[in-house]
Amino acid sequence: MSDRLAVLILAAGKGTRMKSDLVKVLHPLMGQPMLAHVLNSAWYLNPDRLVVVVGHQAEKVEAAFSSDNLVFVRQDRQLGTGHAVAAAREALAGFQGTVLILSGDVPLLSPQTMVDFLSAHFQSRVPLSVLTVELENPAAYGRIIRDEEGRLWRIVEARDASPEELAVREINTGIYAAEAGFLFEAVAGLVPENDQKEYYLTDVVAAANDKGLPVAAIICPDPEEVRGINDRLDLARAVACLRARTNQAWMLAGVTMIDPGSVYIETTVKLAPDVTLWPGVTLLGRTRIGPGTTIGPDCWLSDASVGARVVIKKGSVAEGVELPDGAVLGPLAVLGPPDKRS
Repeated sequence: MSDRLAVLILAAGKGTRMKSDLVKVLHPLMGQPMLAHVLNSAWYLNPDRLVVVVGHQAEKVEAAFSSDNLVFVRQDRQLGTGHAVAAAREALAGFQGTVLILSGDVPLLSPQTMVDFLSAHFQSRVPLSVLTVELENPAAYGRIIRDEEGRLWRIVEARDASPEELAVREINTGIYAAEAGFLFEAVAGLVPENDQKEYYLTDVVAAANDKGLPVAAIICPDPEEVRGINDRLDLARAVACLRARTNQAWMLAGVTMIDPGSVYIETTVKLAPDVTLWPGVTLLGRTRIGPGTTIGPDCWLSDASVGARVVIKKGSVAEGVELPDGAVLGPLAVLGPPDKRS
């Protein structure tokens, strides 16, 4: 197998259950669009190519992200995940290596989990691997059906599953690693033999088995990482998970939080060591906080640059301003940029 890697992100869906005029992958999640979290993790892998399949509001999605190494492909008609992958064939023409397929609405998958998944795929020496997870309540997710040797035999949709298959707790996450030659040959042979008349990427599992090629099902240890976002409830759960993960990372980096559960820090914020945050602190945008600074209860800062050893007292608001080293603000102060002051 080649050690070359391409990442293909499927982000063409509208997200009907979000009940919004904004396409799903642009909904904000802790300071960045949902898709940005997927891209950030993908770039960590340093892929040879990174391709994003877009559809609904393609212009908005393309305008939100720009990179010399990022290629957008348009899926003009949304005819299923297999159809989306097929749309990327030209963008990956000539590529020989592994294609990691991600979903634009699964934003919490960590780079380390991606690395572990790819490592397991390479060790299995199979043309196709599927990332799976075990859930207490698999609900409507596609079930993973393994053969006697533990390899993936097929993925069966819940509506088509027998009672015995519905009892299976291992489900498909929609994340795949596939060798490029096999992938595009298999996708070209897909047929829409289902109620939706769509081309399902899950059918490439059967295509592999029909040729006697083994398929690996690799279990993700953390269900939260592979949770997809379909509606506002899912988005709120993702915010809670990412918020806890972000706060934990900052505390391990030397930030004191008196009550971590009440502190909200967007992922675009930067904090120095020895910062102390009291309950109810909200830090947004490109806020930067210098070492030794204390931010009191119920303070709100957005796009603020705060120096070292600053004291911001209870209930203060600062937006788009700079506070020099040693400054004291508040209590109950409101400070904005010059063009916003009365």
